[in-house]
Amino acid sequence: MEIFTITINILVIIIGYFIGSINPAYFFGRLKKFDIREKGDGIAGTVNTYHNLGLKFAIPTGIFDFFKGIVVIFIALSMGADFVFAQLSGLAAIAGHVFPFYIKFRGGQGMACTSGILLAYLLNYILIGPEMLIFLFCYLIFIIAIFVYVTRTGVIIAPIVLALLGYTAFIYYPESPYNLFFWIVIAYDMSFTFYDMIKGKIIKIEDETFKSEWWRMVLRLLSLFFLVFYEFFSQSITLLIISIFLAFFILLDLYRIFFKESTGNNRTEVKSIFRKKEYQKFSSISIYLVAFFITILVYPKNIAITATTFLIFGDISSKIFGLGFGRHKILNKTIEGTLAFFGSMLVCGYFLYPLLGISLVVLVLGMIAAPIVELLSLEMDDNFTVPIISAAVMYATYLAGF
Repeated sequence: MEIFTITINILVIIIGYFIGSINPAYFFGRLKKFDIREKGDGIAGTVNTYHNLGLKFAIPTGIFDFFKGIVVIFIALSMGADFVFAQLSGLAAIAGHVFPFYIKFRGGQGMACTSGILLAYLLNYILIGPEMLIFLFCYLIFIIAIFVYVTRTGVIIAPIVLALLGYTAFIYYPESPYNLFFWIVIAYDMSFTFYDMIKGKIIKIEDETFKSEWWRMVLRLLSLFFLVFYEFFSQSITLLIISIFLAFFILLDLYRIFFKESTGNNRTEVKSIFRKKEYQKFSSISIYLVAFFITILVYPKNIAITATTFLIFGDISSKIFGLGFGRHKILNKTIEGTLAFFGSMLVCGYFLYPLLGISLVVLVLGMIAAPIVELLSLEMDDNFTVPIISAAVMYATYLAGF
């Protein structure tokens, strides 16, 4: 690489940082004799500018912050910088916005700047092949409508949209040179979105039982490893691993139900991990593992993985959103929880379709069946009914030739 090219590549990153560090929110605040970072949410960005200075200052702030990352990349390419360094100059603009040197490296979050860069990357993907992104945007409208109705806020939508965009680039645009930088910006945006969700306590669950049983949600997520084993190893090895965990929890159940110590202080060692309604029956954990075992044993691989994925994410979504945002009761569930279950099916289906080679008709019917089964499982544990019945629906559809 020639000295001139090296110099240009280094220079565009420095230029990117300095342009990115120009913070209109801070300067507008100084015009009004205060530090915008000492007001409102303490962030030198568009939203805080609007709340403290009004719309006429927020609009130019938002426009400048949105376009400065794109402008920096354009300048870098115009100066003859290599493609990679041009994209790095855009990342440097984000860093400049977040860590401006002249105000003790405390600026904004950079969300407007990253949004502009993301839009530029999306336009490039559309130029490569618009069909998939057009479909995704239509698909996202449906998902967004569901979760906005459920939560009454758009904050939770951001990580879903970002995850699907990143996945789309990975699956449908694998040769694009923008992918790495696209994913970096997405990861950055998602990290701040989750931080804001936690800080703002967007999901508030007051249910004390749920608070004491959060570890059950973790166990469900960990059961994804069963599916990873199934994807890379044989069915028999996967069933063996599941059966080991199943045997452990069944033994705990049997001990809890039948064993009585002579002192009368019986079953105290295991009571704490089980619900009160489970004291005289098999626990939902054991039933969950039994359903996992049967589904993988009986049904074809792609259908079994799909049905058990529906169980994992559908049940978690239904519980969290039902408890956090449930307003309308339906049977023994909430409409919001059931809609969140279906919304999670839409997200899972989008991820699974290109990976498992499953028929679209089969997948859609499974996505519809799972939340309906969960809703109607009045006297039966939905941990058992959801994967087995939704898998049965998909398998019957497959056998019918779809």
